[in-house]
Amino acid sequence: MHPKRTARRLLPWATVLTVGLLALTTNGSAQPPDKDPKIPPPAVPVDKTGALIVPLGGVVSFDPGLKNPPTDIIVSREDVLGVRVDPNDAKKLLLTGKSGGLSQLTIVQKDGPPMKFDVVVQPDLALLRNLIKRTVPTANVDVQPGVGNVIILSGYVTSPQDADIISRLANSAVGGTPNNVINAVQIGGVQQVQIDVVIASVDRNQLRTRGFDFAAPGAGNGTSFSSIVSGLLGVQTSAGTAPTFSTNANLQLAVLPNKFFAALQALRTEGVAKFLAEPRVVTQTGRPAFFRAGGQQAILSGTSGITGPGVQLVPFGTELEVVPIVYGNGQIWLDINPRVTAVSQGLGITINGATSPGFTEQSVRSTVLLESGQTFAIGGLIQNSVQASANKVPVVGDLPFIGVGFSSLSYQMRESELVILVTPRLVAPMDPCQAPKRLPGQETRTPDDYELFLENILEAPRGQRKVWNGKCYNAAYKCDPTVLRYPCAGNVCTGPNGTCLPAPAYGLPTGGLPALNGGGHGPAMVPPIPVTPPGGASAVPAPMPPATAPGTLPAVPGATGGEPAPVALPPLPPVTGAPVPPG
Repeated sequence: MHPKRTARRLLPWATVLTVGLLALTTNGSAQPPDKDPKIPPPAVPVDKTGALIVPLGGVVSFDPGLKNPPTDIIVSREDVLGVRVDPNDAKKLLLTGKSGGLSQLTIVQKDGPPMKFDVVVQPDLALLRNLIKRTVPTANVDVQPGVGNVIILSGYVTSPQDADIISRLANSAVGGTPNNVINAVQIGGVQQVQIDVVIASVDRNQLRTRGFDFAAPGAGNGTSFSSIVSGLLGVQTSAGTAPTFSTNANLQLAVLPNKFFAALQALRTEGVAKFLAEPRVVTQTGRPAFFRAGGQQAILSGTSGITGPGVQLVPFGTELEVVPIVYGNGQIWLDINPRVTAVSQGLGITINGATSPGFTEQSVRSTVLLESGQTFAIGGLIQNSVQASANKVPVVGDLPFIGVGFSSLSYQMRESELVILVTPRLVAPMDPCQAPKRLPGQETRTPDDYELFLENILEAPRGQRKVWNGKCYNAAYKCDPTVLRYPCAGNVCTGPNGTCLPAPAYGLPTGGLPALNGGGHGPAMVPPIPVTPPGGASAVPAPMPPATAPGTLPAVPGATGGEPAPVALPPLPPVTGAPVPPG
C-alpha cells in the first residue's frame, strides 16, 4: 500500500471542485434577490343599477374591456372621483374615492365610441359590516348606503353600550361626521324603568332649662337684695318697688307683707319631627327624568327693583333627578340625585328690615348598579349633637344647692336620623283593563246640604244614598262599593224593609255578600260546621243559621282523645242523626 500516492491523485480534483464552488457562490451573490410581487387592488364592485361602487378613501381596479389604451379620460366631478391609468396594464384604470357622492366616468378610445360609467363613492360598507360583526357579535344590524356620504343603520342590539359602539364605528367610516349616520338601531327588551325612592328622616330634640331669680326690696329703710342672673325678674328702679315677672318664669312667688319675690324656670321641652317621602318616576333607558313636588319661595336678591329690593324664586320640596341605563344582562345603572328642601325661617337673615328665609336640605348624588327589584341604601345619616351653657355668679354660683339661686343653665340634645333607599324596576305599560278605575279625588263626591250641615260630611262616597232605611240610620260609608270588601264591626242597617241586622259573625264575609237597599250587605253565608257526635261517628255537617240570630253556643267537647275544644259560635239547631251532648 502507498497512501501518499493516492493523496497525490485526489489533490487536483479537489482543487478544481473548490474553485467551481467559489465561482458559483460569487455569481449567486451578485444577482439581486427577487422582490415580493405587490398585491393588486381589488376589482370595483357593481350594484344592481350597474353603477360602479368605489369605497371612500380606497382604491379599486377597473377593467373596462378596452382593446387599446384609452386616448382620453373625462370625470364629471373630480372632487368626488380620482382616475389614473394602471401602470402595470395600460388598458385598466385605478379609481380612487375622494369624497362621497356621484360622478360620471367617460373613456374615449381610438377605434370606438366613448364609454360612459356611473360611479358612486360611498363608505366601505363591507368593511363596516365586518367590523360590526367582529366587535358586537350579538348585534343584528344592517348597513345600507344613503344619498351621498350617508349610511343608514337598522336592526336590534341587546344593550345601549352595543348601540353606542356601533354608532362610533359608523361615524369613523364616514370620516367622523355624526350627521352623516342615520341611526335606526333599536334596543331589544324592556326599556322602561321605574325608580322608587324612599326618603325617611326623624329629628328629635330635648331642651332642659333651669333658672331661679329672687328679689327682696327693702320696706322703708331703702335696702334691697336680689339675684337676676336668669332674667326672670325685672330690674327694680327704686327701693320698695315690686319687680316685674318675665313670661319665661313658669313658677312665680310673691310674699307681699315681707315683700319677697321669686321666679323659677324649670322646663323640659321635647320635640320630634318625622318626614317620609316616596317619589316615583318612570323613564326610558338612557333618558334623564326629573320629578318635583313642592313650590317656589321668594327670597331677596342682589338686584334692585323699582320700589325696593329684587326678588328671586327658589324652588323647594321633594325633587328626584335620575338617569337609568339598562344593560344587556338585565342590570340597571343609575345616576340618581334625590333632594328634599324645606323653608326655614330660623335660618333666614334680616337686612335693612327685610327678612329673607333660609332652607334646610337633605340630598345625595350617587351612581349604583342594581338588578330589577333590588334595593340599595344610597345615603344615611346618624347625628347627635349636644349644646350646654351655664351662667352663674362666681363662688356663690358654684355652691351646691345654694348656687341654684345664683345661676342658670340650658342643656339641649338633638338626634337626627336619615336614610335614602332606591329601587329600580323594569316595567311595561299597563293593559287597558289594568288601568285604575278611580284616581285620587274621583272616589268621592261633594256632599249635599243635609250631609254637610247636619252630618258634618266633607266627602261622601259616589253614588246614590238612602240616609234612613226605615228606622235605621244608614251611614255614608256603607254606600261605597268597597264596604263588602272591608267590613266594619258593629250593626249595619241592611234590611230591605228597614230591619236592623248585625254585622256578619266573626267578620267572615264569604261568597260575595249581596248588596241590599241602603248600600249595605245581607246576612253572612257562613259554611256549615262539622260536628262529631259521640262514639266516633263520622262528622255530620250542621247547617249554619244566618249570623243575625242572637246568642252563643256553649263549649263542645272535642272528638279525638277527649280534648276540650271551647268554641264561641251562634246557636245551632238540633243536629240530624246524632244528639249533641250538653256542655
